[in-house]
Amino acid sequence: MSQGIYRIRKSFLVPLGVDVFLLCALFVISMLPQGSATERTVFAIFFVPSLYLFFESLLRRVTVDGGGIVLRKLLREKRISWEGITHVGGLSIHNKVYLLLTTVNGFFIISNAYGGFSDLVEEIVSRVDRTKVEEEVRLHAGRSPSGIVHAALAWTAAVFMVGIILIKILPFMA
Repeated sequence: MSQGIYRIRKSFLVPLGVDVFLLCALFVISMLPQGSATERTVFAIFFVPSLYLFFESLLRRVTVDGGGIVLRKLLREKRISWEGITHVGGLSIHNKVYLLLTTVNGFFIISNAYGGFSDLVEEIVSRVDRTKVEEEVRLHAGRSPSGIVHAALAWTAAVFMVGIILIKILPFMA
């Protein structure tokens, strides 16, 4: 039986990686003698969680095979058998779509941040008992919002950080 592997979209990972790199650059620049303790603190507060988010997103993946679903995150992995899924629900908020998998051991959430999300939904719907799947989930199997908003926001943050870097280093260039 085939195996489907779904990862977070590169259209989000690339700008997030750029943001982390730029935050690192800002943190290093704040370490220079003219940088203040407040700057270092603020850039550290933004850099450390952003670095964690980047690695979490980079390593996150959903694997679907004949035995069930494997959800991998940074330092954790959960396996759900097809028989263990008691309900498949869906939730749409603006351009974000969430797939809610309820099992006897809890619930799991899969968002449309994964590339090929509509294919992922189709695979799950085709393998889970029809009575356990909400009608709204079946509607998402054929379509999925693009999720471009988060990537656009990440690129916007990158532009602002480049501006801050330029403001910080231009006095040294003159």
